[in-house]
Amino acid sequence: MKILILRFSSFGDILLATPVLDILKKNYPESEIHWVVFKKFEEALNTNPLIDKLMIFKDNKGFSRLKKEISGIDYDMIFDLHINSKTRALTNYRKNVFTYNKRVFDRFMLVHFKKKYNEIIPVTKMYFRALEKAGLDTTSKWKLRFGLVKETELATVETYGLHNINYIVIVPGASYYTKMWPREYFREMVRKISVSKNLNRKIIIIGKGREEEEAAEYIAEQDRKLCINLAGKLSFQETAAVLKFSDLVITNDNGPMHLAECFGKKILAVFGSTTEEFGFYPYSTQFEVVHNSGLRCRPCTHFGRKKCPKKHFKCMMDITPDYVLEKALGMLNA
Repeated sequence: MKILILRFSSFGDILLATPVLDILKKNYPESEIHWVVFKKFEEALNTNPLIDKLMIFKDNKGFSRLKKEISGIDYDMIFDLHINSKTRALTNYRKNVFTYNKRVFDRFMLVHFKKKYNEIIPVTKMYFRALEKAGLDTTSKWKLRFGLVKETELATVETYGLHNINYIVIVPGASYYTKMWPREYFREMVRKISVSKNLNRKIIIIGKGREEEEAAEYIAEQDRKLCINLAGKLSFQETAAVLKFSDLVITNDNGPMHLAECFGKKILAVFGSTTEEFGFYPYSTQFEVVHNSGLRCRPCTHFGRKKCPKKHFKCMMDITPDYVLEKALGMLNA
């Protein structure tokens, strides 16, 4: 049996889709599973042992080649977990194509008219609905999957001395401005940690990209002895290793949050312009989300925005470093 999964991006969404592999392999242990992904995000999947063939494309030219290749393969089932014009181009005139409800209308009504969802469904369970359409039983509990290479894990632990320290990971970046807790607040939290007698741990800061690396440097400047700034220095595999051995991950809503979820880490997530209705909380592990629940303007977006449309950014500015630190201490002592 040959099965095709379509989920092109992004890191978080791809990781949230990985539990479908467990269900498919449980039901069809001899199946051959192919997965289509954008090249930019292949690292989320290229070491996953449950995928028999990773099909990668970078641009429209590459997509055309991929489309031709797929047209010559007789798939028994196709699961479209992305649903856009490209996935439709790959599935046109195919049998046994199963999709899920992206709740586009519900999202529109929530963002623009603040009409609450009747039911909050985690994204992973939304993906499961496609499997259920194919007659498969799903589960109420799941685990995100990432294939951390053992040699990389050991090398990262040795290089940064992770076996000798207890540490918290801070992830100050995100894909959009309105999903980022202010770097000044992260820095102030570091200052408070440095003088606290209740939190005897190092802080490792991670992230990738110019803005994230600038933020990480600004935060690390507060206390060079306490902070280890690894932003811009780690591969995706190395990032996974750092997250795996952490005591707590304090993060915005981003890909590393879900990468930490793969290892069952304690996660303290700060959510700004987006809300739980969209289903992106790290449900499969021990987590807590801090957010400003009293704002009528939330959510103002599904993905995130480059700036606050109300110009006050209260969804993040009203979440104080003291409050986040209090929550962090509570999770560490739980």
